[in-house]
Amino acid sequence: MRKNHLMVITLSLLSTLSMAQKSSVPKDARKEIDDFNRRFIENCRSMDNKAAADLWDQDGVDLLPGMEPMVGKAAIAKWLMGLDEQFKGAKVTQCDVDWQLTNVSGSLAYEWGINTQTVSVPDKPEPFKNKGKITLVLRRQPEGDWKLALESWNNSPQ
Repeated sequence: MRKNHLMVITLSLLSTLSMAQKSSVPKDARKEIDDFNRRFIENCRSMDNKAAADLWDQDGVDLLPGMEPMVGKAAIAKWLMGLDEQFKGAKVTQCDVDWQLTNVSGSLAYEWGINTQTVSVPDKPEPFKNKGKITLVLRRQPEGDWKLALESWNNSPQ
């Protein structure tokens, strides 16, 4: 009987925490972050690296697998613009993020999700496919829009 009572309390607490976690984003911020995420994905799909660079905060940090950290919007934009030449003729056929959690605390937001990409590259018989985890930290700007303060992702095990 005591175990059942403890189980009911535990499940009730977990349910309450789960509901609190899901509602941790104010409605106005939810729409703004959803809009940011839509632009983030659209830029990936269209390979619009200039628009992708515009999503970054001036002192943003990009932590990509196998690379040194890129610090500052200028460094990140330079790397993004270099992709145009590196991947001439490449086409993104899939770029999606299944966002698992988004939290907002004042002018900062963080979110994580499962990222899936497929890129067709000329002269390669098979497209490049990647599935991994992505974490974004966003900072609300004085004008009210959200910019990337930090991005980090890694590949899922094969």
